[in-house]
Order: sequence, then structure tokens, then C-alpha cells
Amino acid sequence: MIFQGYILIYLYLIILLLTAYILNKQFKVKSIIIRKAMHIMLSFSWFISYYFFGSSFHLFIPPITFVLINLIAYHKDFFKWQGEGKNKGIIYYPLSFLILAVITYLHPPFYFAFGIGFLCMGIGDGFAPLVAGYLKSRQIINNKTLTGSATVFIVSFLIALSFSLYFDLNYDIFKLLIIGSLAFLLELIGVNGLDNLYVPLGIASVSFLLGVI
Repeated sequence: MIFQGYILIYLYLIILLLTAYILNKQFKVKSIIIRKAMHIMLSFSWFISYYFFGSSFHLFIPPITFVLINLIAYHKDFFKWQGEGKNKGIIYYPLSFLILAVITYLHPPFYFAFGIGFLCMGIGDGFAPLVAGYLKSRQIINNKTLTGSATVFIVSFLIALSFSLYFDLNYDIFKLLIIGSLAFLLELIGVNGLDNLYVPLGIASVSFLLGVI
């Protein structure tokens, strides 16, 4: 079971990367679309970890691997083809997973908050610039637009609602609004890829606290 989990999660991530590279080089798909599609799809690795690793120490082996790989890729400018440049977000992304995984290992009841936080970052922040690109609106701060930030709010609200319904977390509308609003604010102040840390860590922490209140 655990061995299958390792194969699946590494295979999943390798396939995503290769697909992104082919779409960019062979089909000339815009870098922003590829980058954000990767951002979204990578967040679903949480479900693989949840199903195969549970709260065992195996949970944080894959993110350790990708923190190291992405550190090398960052310094070698490997993701230049994605238009990513020297954005440290590629490091913060697996780092946030690692931090939340360690917390979950030490305190298993944190698992669902971990999932909410990580998916809010992956899906919400992934869709934000794509929606903002089609629905133009004024910028607020840090080059963030109202439509992009509103997208983060809506997506985060729906993710928290989905987790609440599926895993019986019993979040009421007030708690869901808090999670959505916090995601909105944290994504807004995140610069240089730091929203890949602020959003998952902040949302996971608050989601956990709201679950025990």
C-alpha cells in the first residue's frame, strides 16, 4: 500500500511536468496557463498522500524530495521555459506541504485542515490569475486584481464547504466565510511566491482552530 503510494505520487508529478513541457514546447500553450494548471493539479497530490500514507512519516518524504529538487531547479533556472524565472514560489510550494505534513504527523487530527489549506492555495491561487486574465478589473495591491482575489475567496469557501460535507467537519456559514476571507487576504499580501506559504499555513491553522471551537 505504502509502496504503491510512492509510485503513484512520483509518477503523477513526473507526468504533470512532462505534460506541461510538451504543451509548452510542442503546442505553444501560454506559459501562464501551463504554470497555473500545474499549480492546481499538483495540489491534488494531497489525496494520494491521504489515501496511501495516512499520518505516517511517509507523508513528508515526497515533499522533502521536491523541496530539494526545486531548490536545484531554482538555482539552475530549470523552469525558465515555464516563464517562472527566479520565483521562489516553486520552493515554497512543496515546503508548505512539508511543514503541514510534519504537523499532521505529530498531530493526526490536523489532517483535514492540512488538506483545506493546501488545496485553497493550489486551486484558489491557481485559478486567480486565469480568471483575472479574462475578467479584467482594477488592481488592489501587489499587482493583485479584485477579480483574482475574489476567485481565491470563492474557491476557498467551496473547498472548505466540500471538506465539511464530505468529512463531516460541521463548519457553519460563518466559519466558511472566515476561511474564504482569510484566503482572500493572505493571497493579497503574498509577493514573490510567498502566498504559497502564507495561504496554506494560515488557512490550515485557522481551519483547525475553527474545527475545535
